[in-house]
Amino acid sequence: MGAELGPHVQMRTLAERMATGYQMDTKLDLEPLVAHYMEEVEVNIASDRFDHSGFMSNIRGPLKIVATETSNPRRKEFLQAVVDALQSRLQQP
Repeated sequence: MGAELGPHVQMRTLAERMATGYQMDTKLDLEPLVAHYMEEVEVNIASDRFDHSGFMSNIRGPLKIVATETSNPRRKEFLQAVVDALQSRLQQP
């Protein structure tokens, strides 16, 4: 699958939608929401045989750009937390 159509695109879209929810609902806690997102990443990793590092990098790179460009502090906080969690997961064996 190409960079425009892979499962990482759906995961980036999910992260951006969750960021919108986090931005709009100040009652949501960051850590459980990011943990839930990372559970979804793990499900994708476990469900198929493919380049897992590439998958996570293809999610992380564009989200890092979006996080940098966003002006809403809560949205930025969520997206940066996802970027950091993906980076941490990439560093695991």
